[in-house]
Amino acid sequence: MKINMKKNLKTGLLQLKQDILDYYKVTLIIIAYILITNVLFGSACAFVVVTGVPCPACGLTRAGVSLLTFHFVEAWNYNCVIYLIVPFILYMIICRYILQCKCRGMVWSLCVITICLFSLYIYRMICFFPNVSPMVYNERNLLYQFIQWLSNYSM
Repeated sequence: MKINMKKNLKTGLLQLKQDILDYYKVTLIIIAYILITNVLFGSACAFVVVTGVPCPACGLTRAGVSLLTFHFVEAWNYNCVIYLIVPFILYMIICRYILQCKCRGMVWSLCVITICLFSLYIYRMICFFPNVSPMVYNERNLLYQFIQWLSNYSM
């Protein structure tokens, strides 16, 4: 099977453009959600916004930003599972936009990543919660505010 790279890149760019057109509304909604929840609650994570407790993926955004700025140790410290997620995303991008083929092993890969995320989460909750960032409690959460409202209302 011979791969015509020039044709594949052209087709891939057209596919990328179509994907952007198809999903721009969802992207705008997500960006608005992130901005609003960051202002109101100090976090974009729905789990943290509701409970104040870090979620299993806690630190992944900061780890991704750290990787993009070449701070590899910092990325590892925020959430080391980023080193599994980035190759998985790159593999999906290459399959979809360059090779135009179906990604194989996605379910298996996602299972491994999920198991690693939850294993790391349990370890970090035992060893670092609530004193070491990013495993800190956020009092600006809905549950805490609701309990405060109830206690003020009942008095």
